Amino acid sequence: MIAGIAAVALIFVAADNAKLTRQTEPVRLAMAAALFSAAGQKRYEPPELVEKPAPPNLSPPKREAAPAKIRAPLHPGQPERDAPPILAERPKTEKLPAPIRMDRFAQATTNDDILRRIERLEQENRRLREQLKENPPSAQSPGSPSPQKHSTPAQMIPGWRVSLYPWNAEGFITGDPLKVFNVRNQRFSAVLGQHTPERSATSVMWRHFTSEMFVYKFEGWLHITREGTYQLGLEVNCPRGHPCNVLARLGDQQIFNEQHRNFENKILFQGRELPVGDYWIEVTFNLATSKFLKFDPQRVSIYPQIRGPGEYNFRDFGPQELLTEANASIPSGPPR
Repeated sequence: MIAGIAAVALIFVAADNAKLTRQTEPVRLAMAAALFSAAGQKRYEPPELVEKPAPPNLSPPKREAAPAKIRAPLHPGQPERDAPPILAERPKTEKLPAPIRMDRFAQATTNDDILRRIERLEQENRRLREQLKENPPSAQSPGSPSPQKHSTPAQMIPGWRVSLYPWNAEGFITGDPLKVFNVRNQRFSAVLGQHTPERSATSVMWRHFTSEMFVYKFEGWLHITREGTYQLGLEVNCPRGHPCNVLARLGDQQIFNEQHRNFENKILFQGRELPVGDYWIEVTFNLATSKFLKFDPQRVSIYPQIRGPGEYNFRDFGPQELLTEANASIPSGPPR
């Protein structure tokens, strides 16, 4: 802290001698650097772009039909419905029904009237029961057709279908997934799906990490509405001692296949010329080792992004750009 204050003081002395002010760019940058150094914080460095060239003369990926048109999100228990149409004019106004006149209902004035009405209701109830015994409802005949079954139309929601598979060093997808859920695109870390860490007075201890490591598989549909060159980017952090496997496919084409690699603040990207349509997208990611000098899974992460035609920076997918099929049996959000 003393060194940082001394550095700021020297800057002001130099600024006075050189006729510089506090608003001068070199002075402001030097002040910020000295203060960050005194506070022990690292300067932000944007991810480095690493392009993985595509093979020459490559045709566009295969387009496929998405399960169904985009439908309005539903809450559990609600019936399926299409997205509400856009009205060309204002809704039509209607009058509320007139209130019911209470004098239309006969009012019981004495206890005798109430008893007589109850007796008439009991008589009617007995008559209906006897009628039901004499004429029971007929069962469905064996030859009659059964009600027609209708398949529920698929509902598309923003995000990925994430499946957690048993961990292996090669990143192979083996057996059935241990957990499946739908989730919005975000920065995914290697603690996804793990149990809550045990906190001590000094640090966070991750126990039995090898039994809680997974192979992560992200699946979805890339919905392209404008033809052009699109670049799929993966912001990957796999620091020293935590190598990763990264595999990505778009349609029937492989985009990335990185095995047992270390990445420090990198964005791997590759472009494709995509016509309008829907493209199946799949990303597989996992730690490539289970032996660590110091297990630090919070530093391991992957963040899928995209850069569209004419765009300068990589960005998150739009709400109608990355879709997955909703299913009542598949929960939304990471497992707890």
